[in-house]
Amino acid sequence: MVDVKTGDFVVPGDFLATVEEFVPGDGAYEENGRIYSSCVGVVLVDARTKHVSVFSRVLGPPIPKRGDVVIGQVEEVRDQFANVFIEALRGREDRELPIPNYGTVHISQTHTGYVKDLSKQFKPGDIIRAKVLSARKDIVQLTTAGEDLGVIVARCSRCRELLELERTKLHCPGCGNVEFRKLVRDYRRGTL
Repeated sequence: MVDVKTGDFVVPGDFLATVEEFVPGDGAYEENGRIYSSCVGVVLVDARTKHVSVFSRVLGPPIPKRGDVVIGQVEEVRDQFANVFIEALRGREDRELPIPNYGTVHISQTHTGYVKDLSKQFKPGDIIRAKVLSARKDIVQLTTAGEDLGVIVARCSRCRELLELERTKLHCPGCGNVEFRKLVRDYRRGTL
C-alpha cells in the first residue's frame, strides 16, 4: 500500500510507493522497484491512472521529460549512437539543466527511414534539436526523427567554418568541403 497520500509534503529521496502499486510520474523516479521523490513538493496520488507524482511549489531547474524538445551539442559519434551534451530545454533556455544533462541518439532514432552510417548524420560539435524519448535514467534517450528535429548548426569537419545549406547538402565557404547531415527544415535560420 502507498505510504504517502495526496497533499503530503516530501523532499528528494523520500519513499513514495513501489512499482507493483504505481508508476512514477512528474517529480518521481524508480530505483530497484521503489518510487522516490526527485524534488521538494507536494504528492499527487492518482488512483485511476496508477501514477504517483510530486509537484514542486518552488521553481527549480527545468527537468526534461518525455516529449520535451531539447537543444544540445554532439560530443561523440559512434557506430550505434551519438552522445549529446544537453544545453537547454526548449522554451526554458534561460535556465540551467540539472544532471543528467547528457543524452544519446540511437541510430534507430536518427531518421524516420533506415540509417546505415551514423557518422553521415552527425559530427562532433553539431548543435541539434531533439525530442526526449525517456528521461528516467542517468542518460536521457533522444530522437531526431522528424522534419523539425536534427542538426540546426554545423561546422566544417576540416576547417571548422560554419557550413551553409545548398539544397540538400552543406557547403563550406572557407575550404569548399561538401558534407551531409540529418538537417532540420530551418537550418541556421530557425528558432531554437
